[in-house]
Amino acid sequence: MGNTGTSASTTKVDYDAVRADLKELMNAPEWDDGTYAPLLIRLGWHSSGTYDASSETGGSNGATMRHSPEKDDPENAGLDHARQILEPIKKKHAGLSFSDLWILAAYVALEVTGGPVIEFSPGRSDKGASSAVKPGRLPEAEHGLGTGLDDAGRINGWENLAAHIRQVFSRMGFTDQETVALVCGGHVYGRCHPNLSGYAGAWVEEPYKFSNEYAADLIGDEWMYVENGTKVNGEPIPEETRPAEGKRQYMTKWEPSEMGKIENANATAYPPGKYKVLDEEYINVRRTHQTDSVIIDQPVFDTVLSIISTRKFGNGVRGQLDVGGWISIIASDGEEQLMERVGDLELVAANYRVLQGAGSHAKVYNSAPATREEIDSLETVGTLKAREVSLKNFSVLEAEDKSLEIFAEVDGGDYDGKFVPLLLQSVGAIFERIEPGYNDTPRKAIKKFEVKYQMMLPSDMVFLWDDKYRAFTEQYAEDEELLKKDFGDAFKKLTCLGFSGCPGMKK
Repeated sequence: MGNTGTSASTTKVDYDAVRADLKELMNAPEWDDGTYAPLLIRLGWHSSGTYDASSETGGSNGATMRHSPEKDDPENAGLDHARQILEPIKKKHAGLSFSDLWILAAYVALEVTGGPVIEFSPGRSDKGASSAVKPGRLPEAEHGLGTGLDDAGRINGWENLAAHIRQVFSRMGFTDQETVALVCGGHVYGRCHPNLSGYAGAWVEEPYKFSNEYAADLIGDEWMYVENGTKVNGEPIPEETRPAEGKRQYMTKWEPSEMGKIENANATAYPPGKYKVLDEEYINVRRTHQTDSVIIDQPVFDTVLSIISTRKFGNGVRGQLDVGGWISIIASDGEEQLMERVGDLELVAANYRVLQGAGSHAKVYNSAPATREEIDSLETVGTLKAREVSLKNFSVLEAEDKSLEIFAEVDGGDYDGKFVPLLLQSVGAIFERIEPGYNDTPRKAIKKFEVKYQMMLPSDMVFLWDDKYRAFTEQYAEDEELLKKDFGDAFKKLTCLGFSGCPGMKK
């Protein structure tokens, strides 16, 4: 590759300097798996994958994802951040087009993660909103699927999805083998997020470097169909691979650990109260009581936290924090004490937020119950509509086993002076206290490298179910170097579609 090229403005660009800036950008501790590489590979793919050979529209030449309706395509959810982080590099290098930058960023991302080295051909120009592509050209994960499963565990109508994938890639001029190479090489990177695509999880255990693990695992692992509400032996599937409502996907076969089951309704020896972290480094706060739930905080040694409810899980004891999340008091093996009780529980008048999934339990009552026996006979006057509310004057009912039922008075709003349950033993906490500067918005998962459970989209499973696709997938499962070569060739072709500046390509 030469050191310079000419963009649409004819200004010479030092592409080696651009490459250096892109390499420096890749390291991102705050992002998924500590790198922007998968995100930038996806940007290069999606900005190119709109090409239509028959009309010669779409493709990498134009960077039209900057405009509606293309940027609003659900398949492009989350790519606004990719475009945003590249803006400073665009401004720094005069004459550099967005089109060239996006493709070069994808190439550099592949290189720094051990993927194929692709020769970059500059010269793409940026186009206006009139050239933006309407949604519908990118592959859809559940296109044409029906309901229910066949005897082999495949979603009914999967053949329609296979036909859709062939139509999308043949429209751009790709063969079945090129299609499989693109997907097997591309889906080794990154992960899906329920708040963006609706799907959840990573395809492979190390979603930040090139490998043939996607193909090998697709062929060799055992996969189970899951939805948002799927349970196994009464336990919800791990949050890591739990899709949003209405979405369907597959995950590596899973069964809940015995350690994840509640043995007792509470842990009498560890009543609610203030607890101090004993671990010399930190302990994890997880979103739910499950040990495979995402980590949302890691309080360090000597940190004091308020625990409003404790439960025994196998040999371990975990507590639910007033600010949201669960923390281990006794490790799951029962052999290590991670926290010690240092004081009684003090409930604080403050703003509280209804926990995700607990909205139906945020009932409103005229008064708080005087005894536990009165709880079931209370007549509700409504359900709290607001997500956040100010609470005060807490009514605490303590049982002989030290477990609590907590009600609180609403301070202001439509239900001023009414009461709501803060904690019910039959449900758990219904609200979390909002601590300014800590959880002004719901805590997000702390980015971590570990992938415990893998997922596949229905559109991925097609490469296992369709005989022609499977034959190529099996080849790549056995030969990583072959995949690296074929993926590099196919990705080069993809990112040159519609751009005559690539050798051998026509407009």
